[in-house]
Amino acid sequence: MKVGNKDFWENENIIKTQDISKNISNFEAFMFEKAKERYKAFGKIKNIKVFGCGTGREIKSIVEIYHPSRIVASDISENMISKCKKNLEIWKMNSITETIVGNALDFNKVSCQFELVTVLNSMLTYVPERNNRLGILKNAHQILKDDGVMIGTVHNQVGTLTKTLYFKIRNFFSVFLGENVGNRDTGFNGLYIPGYYYAKKGLLEDIEESGFKNIEVYSLEEFSILNGTSYNRKKGYNNLIFIASK
Repeated sequence: MKVGNKDFWENENIIKTQDISKNISNFEAFMFEKAKERYKAFGKIKNIKVFGCGTGREIKSIVEIYHPSRIVASDISENMISKCKKNLEIWKMNSITETIVGNALDFNKVSCQFELVTVLNSMLTYVPERNNRLGILKNAHQILKDDGVMIGTVHNQVGTLTKTLYFKIRNFFSVFLGENVGNRDTGFNGLYIPGYYYAKKGLLEDIEESGFKNIEVYSLEEFSILNGTSYNRKKGYNNLIFIASK
């Protein structure tokens, strides 16, 4: 069944799939360490903005890695934020974390407050219109301090054979489809919403257009090669991960 973006993330069965307290993945740990390394010449990362926080899964690791003084976490879903607050109380991290229900597009009233912005959980994948994705990336740029770092993940057009062929065919018609080449319904647990799958080149261009510098983008396959391990595209999503500085 196809539903709207907010309705999808308010659904209790979808929330259950996100409410996991496991450690962050190896590629997320890589990005967190990269951000720390990039910013260390300017100081410590103490103020962090988390877009699309969901139930707060990554906040637990953020606190353990950075020991920040302030975290602002937001999500479009009221039910996700409600569950996030409960988790933060259990983890005893609620005193340093402010939670906000709201669209990332609307978080544009502050400037130069954070050393790190995270756009994890493939949040941008669920924003099908390019202008809106650019708006979120520009908001991330605006709220960062000079030389602050943004990290994130998105779905990739290259992955399993079926997905790769689907987007190769769509790219044949790019003259007509334009930016919409990457659009495809996505979702799980029987619910589907409009989404957008990035090509690596397009992701680089959007991040650069939003004002960022020193941009790194890797597919999970490329990340595995960097780490001397193998990656099975038949089973893996092969998401794109990115690190960029203001």
